[in-house]
Amino acid sequence: MSDIDPYQFGRMVQAVETMSDQVAALRREVDELKGALSGGKGVALGLMIAAGGLGAGLSKLLDHLVK
Repeated sequence: MSDIDPYQFGRMVQAVETMSDQVAALRREVDELKGALSGGKGVALGLMIAAGGLGAGLSKLLDHLVK
């Protein structure tokens, strides 16, 4: 490690620690989203996504038929 400047090494260690904290925070958020999707909120979200997809498909079909 004599080739690495101590200042740069310190910055790299700090960056790794920051990234570790961010990964932990993202992991918590993903776990919360998984919980929400497995509950009643997930059903509502799925229905909204399905309704949007069906609306877009119907709109595309009607647009194609009209032209």
